[in-house]
Amino acid sequence: MLRTALLLFVCALLSPLTPVSLSAQLVEGSLQSPAAEAPPDAGPVTDPDIDPDVDEDGQVSFFVEIEVVTVPVTVTDRFGELVTDMNQSEFTILDNGVAQKIEDFELSWDPLSLAVLLETSSRVESVIPEIRSTGILLTQLILGATGEAVVLTFDREVRIAQGFTQNAEDIESAIRAIVPGGDQVRLTDAMARAISLLQRRPQGRRKIIIVISEARDHGSSTHQGFVLRGAQQLGISVYTVSLSTWKGVGRRLHSVSSPFPPGVVPMPMHGSQPPIPDAQTNWGTAANINMLEIITELVTSTKSFLGANPLKLYSAGTGGMNFPSGDKAQMEQALAQIGQELRSQYLISYRPNNLDRPGFHTIEISVSRPNVRTRTRPGYMFTRSSRKTNVSSGQTSNLSEEAASSQQ
Repeated sequence: MLRTALLLFVCALLSPLTPVSLSAQLVEGSLQSPAAEAPPDAGPVTDPDIDPDVDEDGQVSFFVEIEVVTVPVTVTDRFGELVTDMNQSEFTILDNGVAQKIEDFELSWDPLSLAVLLETSSRVESVIPEIRSTGILLTQLILGATGEAVVLTFDREVRIAQGFTQNAEDIESAIRAIVPGGDQVRLTDAMARAISLLQRRPQGRRKIIIVISEARDHGSSTHQGFVLRGAQQLGISVYTVSLSTWKGVGRRLHSVSSPFPPGVVPMPMHGSQPPIPDAQTNWGTAANINMLEIITELVTSTKSFLGANPLKLYSAGTGGMNFPSGDKAQMEQALAQIGQELRSQYLISYRPNNLDRPGFHTIEISVSRPNVRTRTRPGYMFTRSSRKTNVSSGQTSNLSEEAASSQQ
């Protein structure tokens, strides 16, 4: 009997793992990610008692009931400097190619609700000290006196290291205390959790996600399209700082005995590219593919695009930016630039007058001033509501999460 039990146990350990697919569903006005079997070696995501949008099975839901589209717009001159003296009359906004009436226009002075996502996988163990030093930059350069933040870490688990607080010392302490974990990088699961938490914050606050991570997603059970759709419809902007995978691997290799002389790469890089952060960050990305087409496909299908850099997808899909970070100085510069941009954006609101066709609505912003560029999120997903509404006539709308709009 003992021998039989031991044999069955060994067979169970050696049996192949069955992949589990995950797709998003619409449930009673909320975009919900069905509970899926977690990867066999994955730990818990978060405690449902801490995160009210996560059930005991790790299921995430986003709920939106809004009728006005609010888009942050960044304007820069030909030198890349931020332009902050624009007037409303200089802006034109198109929704699916149809001109819209701007209802509200202002520079962004709203207090921030910020979700900070930090990769803590064993892959980046050597750069964890640099990540720990970012706390004071986040509180001083980005949050300011009125901002609040939640800190999440992710590797094989997604954890809330610090709940929402305006206390800068608590935020900085939580970041200083991060430690390396497993070798997975559950980036998309962490994004879904952050969006779930941000949707509960009060109105009148800008919702922002800042991710410091490799351009990698391994072990997530949530689809990229599900996350992009939720972020777009909740008006959340995502800014990403790419950690150099090669830097972390190189440091680990340097710490052990190696038969290779100093400066020689012990593992071949992709193609003929040198082992620099920019070259590595572009591995497997959709650099030569129309990013808008990919984002549209992901949002409409709520699936994943495995060939693309996830950091670039999330930042481009929400109007944010992705910054390379090969060393501590670049990381600090990236965070400083994010803080400056968030306080120099224009917030433009409008009520869509063309909700007759469901699908992905593109947003285009143009300005009459010469030699300037604009950047905003590419659009949002709209599917016909189960209840007949007439937004353009000013009637009260009761739109589900797949309604045509998003607000801060």
